[in-house]
Amino acid sequence: MHADDPNDPTNAADKTFSLEIRLPASTPGRDRVLYAADATVIKGTWSLVDDSTAAGGRRIANPNASAAKVPAALASPANYFELTFRADAGIPYHLWMRGKAENNYWGNDSVYVQFSGSVDVTGAPIHRIGSAMSTTLSIEEASNAGLSGWGWADDAYGGFAGPIYFETTGTQTIRVQVREDGLSIDQIVLGGATYLAAAPGAARNDTTILERTGGTSRTVVLYTADAAVKGTWSLVADPTAAGGHLVANPDAGAAKLAAPLASPQNYFELKFAAEAGVGYHLWMRGKAARNLWSNDSVYVQFSGSVDVSGLPTNRIGSTAAAPVSIEEATGAGLSEWGWADNSYGGLAAPIYFASTGTQTIRVQVREDGVSLDQIVLSADRYLTVSPGASKNDSTIVMR
Repeated sequence: MHADDPNDPTNAADKTFSLEIRLPASTPGRDRVLYAADATVIKGTWSLVDDSTAAGGRRIANPNASAAKVPAALASPANYFELTFRADAGIPYHLWMRGKAENNYWGNDSVYVQFSGSVDVTGAPIHRIGSAMSTTLSIEEASNAGLSGWGWADDAYGGFAGPIYFETTGTQTIRVQVREDGLSIDQIVLGGATYLAAAPGAARNDTTILERTGGTSRTVVLYTADAAVKGTWSLVADPTAAGGHLVANPDAGAAKLAAPLASPQNYFELKFAAEAGVGYHLWMRGKAARNLWSNDSVYVQFSGSVDVSGLPTNRIGSTAAAPVSIEEATGAGLSEWGWADNSYGGLAAPIYFASTGTQTIRVQVREDGVSLDQIVLSADRYLTVSPGASKNDSTIVMR
């Protein structure tokens, strides 16, 4: 019998609900995104581990000691962690976690979850901290579904979980206890809007890093619809673009510029705030006229950029810049919108700033025929992973 088979008697506390909830689409603030790296209480065998693939650069892990599965949640466990969040009374929330099992083994993939003030749809207490009641969450989505790297799951095994409610509006605590050892977790979502009826990411091989709720985000999202444009650049209405407009430099068959200019005629600029001494990864979403590789690149400069040693680099007013090509590597091809960084065929190094405060980014022509709609500078959420696909992308990053 599979360790998480619904017929396993140790799953007696697992519950699958069937309740249709309809909410207006204007409630994105009801999604609660927690990073395990921010855990306020960590006890026993759980510990924080540095991990560049995890949200906030850390995951919380319970190492595999080949211990037997705990048959039920404990009222006073020795091994658990806790996080706090704000919830609204009477609002349905869907519980999601992103985790990975050691050795991708189904015997290392589940936890018990409790809350300080959770209730069911009738208002009766359920899954409460300090009791032996809990909901069970297994990263493998169903028997024999398999595990591979990070994956999102809810608290229904082989189905779609029903919502969780809270008795009062205000601060709540979530407690995660050991059920099987060998599990790591980096994100917990209480979905009250966007993730009420849809998972935040894939069940296997997932790379989704959500912006934490109420945390300090070091991700800057710029829409070129807000740019100050000069020369051949112009704003063009486009329903597929962020903010409904893209900035375009039309294809005139001009030769590629060999180097950026200290005083260009054709460029656009945007302003943003950044922190000194923090490494940011530059990403841009663009598309090339006729999907041609000769229409896909720009030069990027900043007002106060420095390298990791603190030396000025890629500065506005100089002939140094970071080139960005939308095609991610030679022969990779182009197809409509795509995300790229300032490394051709690899992952770019971070960009730093000499001082904390307002910065300016300037984008110059390198090849004509390029259109751009989003620029992201990220020190956390997109530090090591692109905001979207390199081809046929439809990602609009919220700013």
